[in-house]
Amino acid sequence: MITLSLDGNPPLPAPPTHPVYVHTVPGRPAGDRILAVLTGSRADRDVAAHAGELAARTGTKLTAAVVLRSTGFSINALLHPARARRLAYRADAVLAPRTEALTAAGHYKTVTVLLPARTNPHHRLPARTLLRLAHRAGTDTVITPIPIHPSGEHFTTGTRPTAHTPSAQRRTHAGATDP
Repeated sequence: MITLSLDGNPPLPAPPTHPVYVHTVPGRPAGDRILAVLTGSRADRDVAAHAGELAARTGTKLTAAVVLRSTGFSINALLHPARARRLAYRADAVLAPRTEALTAAGHYKTVTVLLPARTNPHHRLPARTLLRLAHRAGTDTVITPIPIHPSGEHFTTGTRPTAHTPSAQRRTHAGATDP
């Protein structure tokens, strides 16, 4: 038996949830800022929702970092503006679908982080790069969609990896929330 929503279309299935990894930066004062690391994967939806909800609940400021793989530097100075535009477009493409979840905390700051070409941001995030970014941004909590590598060297796990289920994100065609 198929149940239909009010407009006659079958209801959309609830999107799968992905784990969210919450890390703390040792040596930073607690409650300073939250850093949400977005990699361009499907798990970014849960990271943005968790970070926005946490920042709104605690009243802290939020920084969204878009992690992109770098292609390296060019000797030709005429190509630098084109590279900067290309990276800005890619960062905007990652941030645009997550803006609503991030603005739940109010105003947020965005940063673009470039990783070496040999690093795949969908499999692991280098701990040293994120530690430098966390110190520059003044954050004490880092929320990522994938584990930080090497684990435990620069960060302590705030809580165990949790699956965040944003109930407000799950909607049917009729606009009612899923049970």
